[in-house]
Amino acid sequence: TPEFAKKVFQPFERERSSTVSGIQGTGLGMSITRNIVNLMHGTIDVVTAPGRGTEFIIRVALRLVKEQEPAGVNPQKEHRTGDGDFTGKKVLVVEDNELNREIALEILMEAGFQVDEAEDGSVALEKLCSLGPGAYDLVLMDIQMPVMDGYQAARMIRGLDDRKLAAVPIIAMTANAFDEDRKAALEAGMNGHLAKPLDVGKMFSVLEEILCSGEN
Repeated sequence: TPEFAKKVFQPFERERSSTVSGIQGTGLGMSITRNIVNLMHGTIDVVTAPGRGTEFIIRVALRLVKEQEPAGVNPQKEHRTGDGDFTGKKVLVVEDNELNREIALEILMEAGFQVDEAEDGSVALEKLCSLGPGAYDLVLMDIQMPVMDGYQAARMIRGLDDRKLAAVPIIAMTANAFDEDRKAALEAGMNGHLAKPLDVGKMFSVLEEILCSGEN
């Protein structure tokens, strides 16, 4: 409503209407948005009409890029794939956050990987055991997951009777990027550690080192 629009940017404010019934939230989203816009020395305005919709208008002054890349060049893609050929390489992405999982899958598929997914460590372990050795060339393993976390899953994989299956490379993915976290990943039997949010270039460098250097 126009009345609520006057206080929509105040912290912890949420309008009570049928459209938000049952949706969890703290009422901080628009306050944070305004703070970001203010830090960019911009403005944010709201135009609303019940039954028709709401429009937020953000105005910021940005500098023009002086030099443009030639048409057809995608420097990000060239940087992230490096010289490694990942075509046909099979990766299992173990991540409980659906959005993070979808993003990782999309990036990997663009680089030529064949990808599969699991929402926690127990599902990953089950897939590895049921499909057997050679089903995956590498496992990207989140650490903090329900049911079975990444450390526990890695230890159980390393303890499998089938030694070839137990030796599948495992790379940790975690928001914890301290030295002790890297050490914990290695102690759990993992081959490497990637910090979140993922640095795509770093991720592909690690994957290239493991998959394309003959270590696998």
